[in-house]
Amino acid sequence: MKKFLVKASALLFAGFMMASCCTISYPVAATSNPVGSKCGETSSYVYLGVFGSKGKKTGIQQSAEKAGITSISHVDSYVKNILFGIVQKRTVKVYGE
Repeated sequence: MKKFLVKASALLFAGFMMASCCTISYPVAATSNPVGSKCGETSSYVYLGVFGSKGKKTGIQQSAEKAGITSISHVDSYVKNILFGIVQKRTVKVYGE
């Protein structure tokens, strides 16, 4: 019986952790430039809403440079909450030519 309770509580805990994952996406900027074929993406993690990935720069400029984009058409941003928001993965995607 004790083994069953341990396994059931572990399964329940894992279910709660998986249920706390959600991704929010929103447009950041758009220009009158036509939609290009290139896409640049950078990501970083933020812990407890304060502490981030040290030395890793994520932003529009870094994403554009990564893909060789000189003319930006639009920018999207994504925030994925993990462990009830204790950990966040922030991603910036830049589209253009």
